[in-house]
Amino acid sequence: MNIIHRGKLKNVDFTFALGDLFDAHVEAIVSSEQTDFVLAGNPESISGQIRRRFGASIQQELDDATKGEVLRAGTVIDTSGGKDFARIFHAGFHEPNDWPGVPGDSQGTDYFEAIGSCIRQVLESVRAQRLSSVAFPLIGCGLFGLDEKMLILQYLDAVEALSDRLKDGENLNVWLVIRDRAQFECAVAVFLELLLRARSEMIVLQIGRTGVPILDRFAARLAQRSNEDWTKWQLCRFTQIALEIMCYGLSRGISPSPTPESLFDEGRTPTFGVVRELAIKFAVASPAKTSVWGAKCFTSVLRNENAATALEAVNAQRNNLAHGRMSLSLVQIEKLMVQSLQLDAWAAISYRFHS
Repeated sequence: MNIIHRGKLKNVDFTFALGDLFDAHVEAIVSSEQTDFVLAGNPESISGQIRRRFGASIQQELDDATKGEVLRAGTVIDTSGGKDFARIFHAGFHEPNDWPGVPGDSQGTDYFEAIGSCIRQVLESVRAQRLSSVAFPLIGCGLFGLDEKMLILQYLDAVEALSDRLKDGENLNVWLVIRDRAQFECAVAVFLELLLRARSEMIVLQIGRTGVPILDRFAARLAQRSNEDWTKWQLCRFTQIALEIMCYGLSRGISPSPTPESLFDEGRTPTFGVVRELAIKFAVASPAKTSVWGAKCFTSVLRNENAATALEAVNAQRNNLAHGRMSLSLVQIEKLMVQSLQLDAWAAISYRFHS
């Protein structure tokens, strides 16, 4: 195990290493899985090594948890850790039939978000179980082709957020271990730049208050110093959350109001594109005089051709960022976000948000 960097972030000790995840001196490790949580047959993968090293008992624990069902992307299941670890956290970030690289496929961003959700869940579970340390691999950079820089940024963001929540006296040692040398060489320069230089050159972004608590809390995070590419991603994420709120508000204005079961086919992930389609559909069907919170405003936004075009552009930028492709400037993405959501109109409806 080659330790590249050790550092401390408030109450979190952070270790970045090149080597075998199973050699990390930690209480818990993380493995990426398909959402059927069947351990891999390939002995070169972390999942396959778990099967080889610890036998069928861990697979039985996973089977007991899933009951034979394919779960949603972003699900984490923890099991015992064999003779070497206290726990193993299995991060299911894609379904068994998902195959990346299909021309025109935009699922990369959904894999990226599922990985982020898994990272946050693992960190919270490690804290809740009072484990002292956990080691992560760099998930999603192999077959799925996600950008190492963005994943490291996402990983650091989750660690920072956890550090902010830890109380005095709480401490956690978090490792990021990369085994593949080619992948490591690609990631190490990015990582060292971020940790040793870029953290002092980060930017701050200010977004006006919407009056919607969840959005304003998210905007407050964006007002903290951050890497430019990560801020771009967070702007796209802010737009997605706002779109989901718009879709919810508009759905309540439809009679009868649809249920999630009637909107989404079984196994169909409610992606950015799917939610956007539904929101536009609801905006077209929305009664002109509906009194449901936000419906009039959201109908106006989604019927606006310029806003719809900007929303589509934000989605394209999400895909570019997730895969490390060239993206627009932060200023341009911010303009697209503002244009797609027309946030100036939101504050006027916020007083009815809880009605």
